Amino acid sequence: MNAPAQLSMPDPLLDDLEASGTHRFTGPEGRRISWRTWGAGKPLVFLHGGSGSWKHWVRQIGAFAGDRLVVVPDLPGYGLSDQPAEPIRFIEMGRDLAAGLDEILGGPLEYDLVAFSYGGSITAQLLAVQPGRQSSVVLCAAAGFATPQLPPMKKVRGLEGDALVDTHRFNLGSIMIADPGRIDPLALRIQHENTMQSRLRAMKLDRGLTLVDTLPGFTGRICAIWGTEDAFMKARPPSERGRALREMRPDAEVHMLDGIGHWLAYEAPDQVNAILSEFLAKEATS
Repeated sequence: MNAPAQLSMPDPLLDDLEASGTHRFTGPEGRRISWRTWGAGKPLVFLHGGSGSWKHWVRQIGAFAGDRLVVVPDLPGYGLSDQPAEPIRFIEMGRDLAAGLDEILGGPLEYDLVAFSYGGSITAQLLAVQPGRQSSVVLCAAAGFATPQLPPMKKVRGLEGDALVDTHRFNLGSIMIADPGRIDPLALRIQHENTMQSRLRAMKLDRGLTLVDTLPGFTGRICAIWGTEDAFMKARPPSERGRALREMRPDAEVHMLDGIGHWLAYEAPDQVNAILSEFLAKEATS
């Protein structure tokens, strides 16, 4: 089924990134992980959110690929990566991702890690299976602190035309973006493409280790960013999560972006990129 024009509009930023990055797979058939890389330098690894892909970071990749090796996988069950092997266990996904990352980097190198939403659950696994490899961790509205509560969401399967566009717009407004004016054609295209490629139903799975389990033993630097209007956190607001993180790690940097929703890297890229740049620069000079 062809996507309506509103969901497939060319975009110079996304299309140039897709054309300029290096794409490869790691792992055996049936457990392959799709990876894209840009630039050169110390590795900077981005993990996307649930039902997403590398495209969740469309407004960060170019900003950091000038002096870093930017590495972005499609997590298992999403994008072009294979569905995880049965029985699905998050720690096994972490091991597959760790092995693939070593292959992409050409060895057991240190890296900085930035995780969005569901990517926080995968970060918890990487901290367990690759201890000491992460120089720093930046958590962007990351899962792994409490049981996620899914806001209202409409099904898109079987829809066409304006009904499909309207449903993607509703879902973006309900779950991802607080300001309706930021739901632009690129956001709609990314939401559509990610949704159509999503196969893993992570909300129904036992995630095993969480950030509450693994962050206390992590010795690298930590930064966390939340939007105050994050729809996933109505029952337990971001401020409470920030306090919980500081109880575990008093040295953690915590940033609250006023009026910003869940997909903060897209809705507030200038703020997020500035925080990331300053945080990573401190590490480089420390």
